[in-house]
Amino acid sequence: MGEYLVLARKYRSRTFDDVVGQEPIAATLVNAIRSGRVAHAYLFTGTRGVGKTTVARILAKALNCLSSKAPTPKPCCACEACEAIARGDDMDVIEIDGASNRGIDEIRELRANAIFRPARCRYKIYYIDEVHMLTKEAFNALLKTLEEPPAHVKFIFATTEAEKVPATILSRCQRFDFRNIPTRLIADHLKALCEAEKVQADPDALFRIARAAAGSMRDGLSLLDQLLAGGDRVTDADVVRVLGTPADQRVTALAAAIADGNAAGAIEELNAVLEGGVTLDSAAAALGDIFRNMMLSAVCGADSPLVELPETQRQAVAELAKRFSTPALVHAVGICQGVARSVRNSSVARALVEAALVRLGEAEKFVDPESLVERLEALAGSGGASAGEKKKPVAAPPPAGSRAVAAPTPSTAPATTESPLTWEFSWLRSNWSKVVTNLSARRKMQVAGVLAPAKVLAFEGGELKLAYDASHEAIRRQCAERLDGPIRSALGELAGRDIRCEYVANGGAGGEVAAPPRAMGRLSTAEKAEIANDPAIRAVTGLFGGEVVDIRQDDSLPPTGEADEE
Repeated sequence: MGEYLVLARKYRSRTFDDVVGQEPIAATLVNAIRSGRVAHAYLFTGTRGVGKTTVARILAKALNCLSSKAPTPKPCCACEACEAIARGDDMDVIEIDGASNRGIDEIRELRANAIFRPARCRYKIYYIDEVHMLTKEAFNALLKTLEEPPAHVKFIFATTEAEKVPATILSRCQRFDFRNIPTRLIADHLKALCEAEKVQADPDALFRIARAAAGSMRDGLSLLDQLLAGGDRVTDADVVRVLGTPADQRVTALAAAIADGNAAGAIEELNAVLEGGVTLDSAAAALGDIFRNMMLSAVCGADSPLVELPETQRQAVAELAKRFSTPALVHAVGICQGVARSVRNSSVARALVEAALVRLGEAEKFVDPESLVERLEALAGSGGASAGEKKKPVAAPPPAGSRAVAAPTPSTAPATTESPLTWEFSWLRSNWSKVVTNLSARRKMQVAGVLAPAKVLAFEGGELKLAYDASHEAIRRQCAERLDGPIRSALGELAGRDIRCEYVANGGAGGEVAAPPRAMGRLSTAEKAEIANDPAIRAVTGLFGGEVVDIRQDDSLPPTGEADEE
């Protein structure tokens, strides 16, 4: 029985045409060989398993192929030199491990041998892997030879940490950055290898292997080798077992429980995943992955190549994403990534993951009024209180029967009006907590565009009423399109009562606020100041981008008890 050769060596690319995922680099080197502009030093940098050594050997074969009278972009891969270079034991292509040959003595020996011509090939090629491991003295000893080497010498350096290579070395090399190989290219390559090996493999299993490889072809080949050692067929269940990741159905069910707001169900699904032998790290990572894919599906579309999922899973994730808003998905990704970092070094890692599930499942209960007001200000482009200004918690509402009349700031008033639009607000006694804590209704308000300026909010006779300046046709059109229907459904849900909309013309000449067409009693200066500084009034004026310009007593309002009962 012959010695087994692992897939990563057996199916190493032999020519530039075989290179997977690094086609721009291969094309540049091919053109350099054809035009005779081959540099004397190259630096290949990139993460592990992306083809640095493979391309270096192909370049060496292209320069030293004995079947051609000159360097060729298509080496024969059959001559003695090509075969020796492919094995890594050619006498004229010296491969050096920079980690174990990192001192100045080794570089002195290299310099001493570089002056001798190659034994049988055109060029003597030095390939130094992990070149960043050389010492500072070794780099300095190499500088002169690297800058002006003998005509028969070529240098190829490879590193995973180019930032550790001195600038004096970088400036003497042509640098090529090897990118991570896309998941689909790795999956296609694995499929071709399985066909060559006459092995049956499920497409979903190969895609899962490619995704686990994280851009490294060698990692993908090593994992496939491990699976082939266990049988002559590669199934998705086998890959899940070897990787130690939770099954897709479990992760989807966990995310669905969060979408339903069922925190208890989400924790039970997590428990089932852990009882199946999956580590807590893998479970947290899988949860973060599904929320990321839902976010990408919602933003970029289910068919986007950024959603790295098998076709059988794409539709399920796209449907699940529809049950979340985009901000909620972004928030969930942030929470999952934070938890994934924390569980590695925590003695209460499971409690952290469970707390994250509760937070995601009951997200609406974890939003405080202060942060919500600040977010609404930013969304509305409000000219009210800045996010940096500390707001006090909402206290008791203003006295019954009082009204705060406010004008929007210049930054929020439409350009079509000649005088500032005005809006009136009288405290929504029992419903303010709903307004600032109900995330679902907040999203409806955002989608409906009801945070535009120039709105009137009033609470009169136990009825929630909206009104807006109808002095200009543009404002009437905007109100009809953006406010009438959407604001009724959104705020009606918030306030728990019907909403009546009406058109008014409030703008007075010169920017004054016109008095309502009914008798209004006057309040003392102290009473006005008390109401104007009420935390509730401050929060609402900041939310809608206005300022209090007058406070009056409305004698027509019923007593507080009657309004509350209605």
